[in-house]
Amino acid sequence: MIYVMVGDNMKNVILIMLILGIIASVLAGCAHNPQFNIRISGTYDLEFSGSYLAVMSNGQTDSKSINATIPCEIAIVGIDGITISTVSVEFQKQAEQGTLKVEILKDDEVIASSKTTAAYGVVSLTTEQD
Repeated sequence: MIYVMVGDNMKNVILIMLILGIIASVLAGCAHNPQFNIRISGTYDLEFSGSYLAVMSNGQTDSKSINATIPCEIAIVGIDGITISTVSVEFQKQAEQGTLKVEILKDDEVIASSKTTAAYGVVSLTTEQD
């Protein structure tokens, strides 16, 4: 066995770091903003396009157009105490074959989901925070 002796100054530094870590964790928990993720899955490498719109509790919006391939995940986070009240998405397959599945997650829990196998099919979802 190997024993490491820690001097009093090092013990104080470790104690202070531990206390600061606990305080930061508590403050982060108090300022929690729910995170929304948009998860696009289905047929691997299938091309899709579309957009999302996030409406904040203060009325501001965040939107983005997407051209990508499966799999894809997009994170949307409220900032500075402003929460997200609505998330709306619409994505379209860029091929006749394959499956496009779209899920909206809030804090890693699926709250809305839909898929299509139609040629050039479209998936539209909207969700509102309680």
